[in-house]
Amino acid sequence: MSSSATPSPRLDRARQLVQEKGLSKEDLVLLEEILQAGELDPLLDTPAGPPEPPGTRSLVELRRNLGLFLAFLSQFSPRRLGDARAAMGLVIEHGLAQLGRQAKECHRELLQEPGTAPWVGQALALVASLRAMALSAGTAEGMPLRRDWAAFLTDHGEDFREVAAALQDLEDGSTLATRLHSQLKTLNRNLRNAEGRSEDALRKLADLLESATPLETRRKVEPLLLVEHVVSNLRLSLRRPLEKGLEAGIHWPAVAQIHGSLQWLWNHLGWQLPRVEARDLQRVLPREVRKLLQQIRKDDPAAFRLLARSLGGHLAVMGLLEGLGPFAHATEETRYAAVAPFLVVEGELGRMADRTYAADALHGLRPGPESQKLRGLFRQAALAQRQDQSTVRALLQQALAAPDTDQLAVGLDNLRALLLAHQRNLVGDLVGVFSPELRQRLYPESVSLAEEGDRLRQRLHRLYESLTPLQNQLQLHLELQDWPRLALGLAQAQQQASAFRRSPEFPLIRPADREEADRLIQLLARTLDAPSDVRQALVEGTDLVAELLRFLELLLLRINARAPLIRHDLEIARGALDLCGQLKAAEGPERNRLAQKLLQTAKRLGVRDPQSLVLLKRWVRAERSQKDQRANLDPLAAHLDRLGARLDAALG
Repeated sequence: MSSSATPSPRLDRARQLVQEKGLSKEDLVLLEEILQAGELDPLLDTPAGPPEPPGTRSLVELRRNLGLFLAFLSQFSPRRLGDARAAMGLVIEHGLAQLGRQAKECHRELLQEPGTAPWVGQALALVASLRAMALSAGTAEGMPLRRDWAAFLTDHGEDFREVAAALQDLEDGSTLATRLHSQLKTLNRNLRNAEGRSEDALRKLADLLESATPLETRRKVEPLLLVEHVVSNLRLSLRRPLEKGLEAGIHWPAVAQIHGSLQWLWNHLGWQLPRVEARDLQRVLPREVRKLLQQIRKDDPAAFRLLARSLGGHLAVMGLLEGLGPFAHATEETRYAAVAPFLVVEGELGRMADRTYAADALHGLRPGPESQKLRGLFRQAALAQRQDQSTVRALLQQALAAPDTDQLAVGLDNLRALLLAHQRNLVGDLVGVFSPELRQRLYPESVSLAEEGDRLRQRLHRLYESLTPLQNQLQLHLELQDWPRLALGLAQAQQQASAFRRSPEFPLIRPADREEADRLIQLLARTLDAPSDVRQALVEGTDLVAELLRFLELLLLRINARAPLIRHDLEIARGALDLCGQLKAAEGPERNRLAQKLLQTAKRLGVRDPQSLVLLKRWVRAERSQKDQRANLDPLAAHLDRLGARLDAALG
């Protein structure tokens, strides 16, 4: 990156950290290259212009939420909603409400900044009230409105006097104060005698008060007032006021209008979506990692570009997730409004799988052990990103379809923890390709997929062990028709099943099994929730607990049955790897014998590992043609080594 290039606002802010945090110039250039290579795609079309000031914390949060909400609307389609159609209307409505609330908070913060006189906030509040009253003219009878306006002037008479007194201390303020008093007298006389056009007098008084406020303050506040006005009108257009119910009340064609209006507002304000900051990259990428990346950039620019794109994408997704939650004690508005950023993350996971980790992205890599490891890691990362994408979509659909917002909060917290752990794992794996020791030292807390699977297996086993004796007691109580004890036992079983459904391990189940477990647990809860026929509900609940136990037994059998297969494939992979090492040193008839043995051994891996079969076929063709034999044997040996490591980790 040349020193004459125009610096970005993020890089300017990062330069302020040089003295405090010890970032060198090389670090800043490195971080900016990672930002440029790997950030989220431009979700919004922002006009080119000078960089905007960072602003207050709440203003940055408002820009971030508005940008993410607009990105969510860009990929929104009502046809994909399914059972969550009604809840998605609440997502849009609460998202707009959150934007309006944050705009008001920013408005208040700007008026409370040091150097801003208190009377300025009073004057702008009076201006907003006067304009609202002027707009209400003609919507009702004249006399009630005039009485309300007169009461407003009486109640806020002290505010008008404080503003007029503050104007006396300003240059040319005495003239403004005199005009203000005169306009107030005119308005009071019109309201008292019911003469003239009072709404015109209201507008003139509002214009006079507005002209008295500082221009710089008005320029800061006007964008926020515009956001408040646009968002409040869009919320009104979202619902049909004459229709009742959540589903009937949502006017889905208005969503396109909301998208267009917010896009216009975004372009008009010239805002930009806040991305990953340099200090965040510094926190996630310690000094040792930065030194490693600088060395890779010098030695292998193609590999560095891949790393920069991948790391930047993961860190951008992590930045989005870290700005969300926790949701356990959040309001209903916060919970529903958070669904939009999660759906943006879901889209970005798919984009990274299709583009960042695409197979053609690896073209141009220099041959070597690191490039072979990168190819294998990219294939695994693409699968992991797609699996996380489907998990986000399925869990959000389930949580939104349920009427309980507490379930939505639990699902969002579990999703956030799961995605953050997986993104950190991938960052550590990318570093570990070039320095396994550094990965082990800096990312020791990274949870592997094997550890996640073991945690899920233990959680399922505990649930199965607790429900098995309980099921025997339930059957005994049912035979004896001991209904009170049967009800207590079913309540305990429902409590344990619901706790498992809220646990962090629940999202780790495969989608089909997760949907079945969710169906059984929800059906048990609905059956026992205030039934009309209590005895019949207790009988059905006992049958559902038995069905849930059978499901858990089959699921554990499938999970435990994988261990012998993994151990079998591990032995074959290690044996084939040893044969590869012997084959490299052998010559003559001994080499032919080892080659035949390697072929017979490695082809058994193709049942559960197609990549082994592909590399084995390439090596066989090279052996037959007597060309590039070593060049095709090395990738096969490297893959067998990685496969053995993965299988060994899977066994714990």
